[in-house]
Amino acid sequence: MGFIKEKIRDFYLLTTDVENIFINEYMPAAPGNFVKVYLYGLLYSQNDAEMTYSQMSRQLGMTEKQIDDAWSYWESMGVVTKRTKTGGKKDDYDIEFKQLRALMYSTDTEEKEQSPGQEEDNPLCDNGLKVLLGSVEQIMGKTLSPKEIAEVFSWVKDFGAKEEVILCAVDYCVEKGKTGISYISKVVEQWTKDGLKTAEDVEEHLNELEQRFAIYKRILQTLGLNRAATEAERKMIDAWFDEMNFNMERIMDACVKASFISSPNLRYVNKVLKNWYEEAKIDGRDVNKKIKVTQSDLNRYYEYLRKKAEEEAEARRKEVYRQIPRIKELDEELLGLGRKLSGMVLGGKTSEIAEIKRLTSLLEQERAVLLTENNYRQDYTDIKYACSKCGDTGITEEGKRCSCTKERMGEAELWQNSNS
Repeated sequence: MGFIKEKIRDFYLLTTDVENIFINEYMPAAPGNFVKVYLYGLLYSQNDAEMTYSQMSRQLGMTEKQIDDAWSYWESMGVVTKRTKTGGKKDDYDIEFKQLRALMYSTDTEEKEQSPGQEEDNPLCDNGLKVLLGSVEQIMGKTLSPKEIAEVFSWVKDFGAKEEVILCAVDYCVEKGKTGISYISKVVEQWTKDGLKTAEDVEEHLNELEQRFAIYKRILQTLGLNRAATEAERKMIDAWFDEMNFNMERIMDACVKASFISSPNLRYVNKVLKNWYEEAKIDGRDVNKKIKVTQSDLNRYYEYLRKKAEEEAEARRKEVYRQIPRIKELDEELLGLGRKLSGMVLGGKTSEIAEIKRLTSLLEQERAVLLTENNYRQDYTDIKYACSKCGDTGITEEGKRCSCTKERMGEAELWQNSNS
């Protein structure tokens, strides 16, 4: 017994199969008119029918150039192939629709037709590639498009990347929120160039990278920059360690030196380190060896610190006087009372001392209230020495050498070099 199905002569009464891969992966990003061209061509391809440019142009209400642009677009996306007819003109071609489901596990349908011995040239053919792609899709939480699959395949074929490294790179990028296949590709390529071949290699590399990023952050914070380092800044800092061979202590010395300028920045630090590097090379010494500072140099540096602190306090005082004129009046009254009190003490006149102290206390209270109400600290106009123990003299009130001298010695070297 045989079975015969009646043929429908009018194919407009039939249905056209559109793969879900096309709807999910290609259609959302494509121009609307290009989708019209694809679907209309698919209708005719599934029914072995032909149509001329002019016919399609009339049916879709598009120019022939727009239709040609649409087919060029779909070819660039890898879903069709324009096949020039034998002996035909350049713009006379047939459209071959590719099976998108087949593309999910092959970068080219021709690659699938290989002899048994060719599998050795493709380490991830067939099941190996499917397993890798399945793992990548699981990490990324989505189905890869044929174009993305081809990119993954190129990591193995072109970069020589190992499967472990690829999966680590995908996981690393997804955790950072970088899910673009191009971004992941750059990471895979760089890691492969760096010689990473196993998950252990990747872990060690990331640990070193994390430590280096912590160094970037510390250096920037030392300069008062609370942000991440730019790519150019990272390369600059890497050169300090990897090319000039400075250690962290010496780089911190340069950062301290930069703090003496009005706008501390990495370019200034880089200039300092380059100078030190050249000087050390000329002298034939280690770049991290410091030049000793004499006591005379240290005394001059202390004098500089005191003068700097006093000038900064004076600047703050003038600022407050501009904002709160009454503060200036209070300071003048307090100065007058202080002189009067000194005169009485020296002259042995103690009868009005209590009253002067009472007036002084009232004026000081008024001054404190005014500063607070105007969002100033009560000690805003005071002189702020680098060391409160010795007042930037190096000697405590007990006449002993202050504990700050060790730190000041390092600073003094930087200071004298900057002023030499």
